[in-house]
Amino acid sequence: MNLDLLAEALKLSPSDRLQLIEALWDTLSEEDLPVTAEERALLDGRLADLEANPGDQSPWSEVKARLEQRRPR
Repeated sequence: MNLDLLAEALKLSPSDRLQLIEALWDTLSEEDLPVTAEERALLDGRLADLEANPGDQSPWSEVKARLEQRRPR
């Protein structure tokens, strides 16, 4: 990794860093993101559960709220 490039990126605001992350992520193809057989099996199982039980899922806003309630203060 180019440490000078990282140092420059760290000077950006959090918002700009998030935009940079998104822009970099968008340049990757599926072939750039290897998935192991174990990860594929886990994802396939979760997808099957979602399709079999669509009402059992929670929207991100609810999950985030539950997690924030559990966070130690």
